Amino acid sequence: MDSLRSLLGTLRRSTLGKTSVSAVLSQVRHGHQYAPRYALQRKQFKGRVPIRTGGSIKGTTLEFGNYGLRLRSAGVRISASQMKEAENVMMRIIRPLPGVQLYPRLSTNIAVCTKGNETRMGKGKGPFDYWAVRVPTGRILLEIGGELHEQVAREALRLAASKLPGIYEYVSKKSEVPVLGFEKAEPCPAENAFEKLAKNPSKDYKVRELSRSPNFTTYRR
Repeated sequence: MDSLRSLLGTLRRSTLGKTSVSAVLSQVRHGHQYAPRYALQRKQFKGRVPIRTGGSIKGTTLEFGNYGLRLRSAGVRISASQMKEAENVMMRIIRPLPGVQLYPRLSTNIAVCTKGNETRMGKGKGPFDYWAVRVPTGRILLEIGGELHEQVAREALRLAASKLPGIYEYVSKKSEVPVLGFEKAEPCPAENAFEKLAKNPSKDYKVRELSRSPNFTTYRR
């Protein structure tokens, strides 16, 4: 608390120009653009990349943009610096184009701790080193939205994939198919819930339909 007050006093005494105190504090507090806003980092286990076996296709399709990058190989752990480097490579191509935006779909919220080589066993887990994220197979990492040519988006995503571990595939709105692990998910047939309930009605459904009959609606207050 004393260090924060001393920092505030130094910023107020200094000439900040057009930059406010809150803006400078936000730059000091966030050491990385992918770093979460945590004051303390919880030391976590190494963990395993989840394998989806329950039939969920969440995160395997495009949500915001027209083109995306999807993990095709086994699950990997990606650090925040790797994600930042992939984003920088894409922004070199996207930034001159008007109206084109990049949408990151991951949050690096896993604190990775490391210890030096040839260190004796024990004496704690080790200090915080960097932020990371566990990416399962079939997850969308980055998306591009806006008016741009497909070849430009494909080249930008190809360069981003070269900076990340694992094997990736290009996904677009035209050829988008949900995946379940390493296999493509077959679309479920459309089903009308009202027709299914009318064939096998429940007690509540019968009461609701009876309340809508003319005999009830006429004398009901």
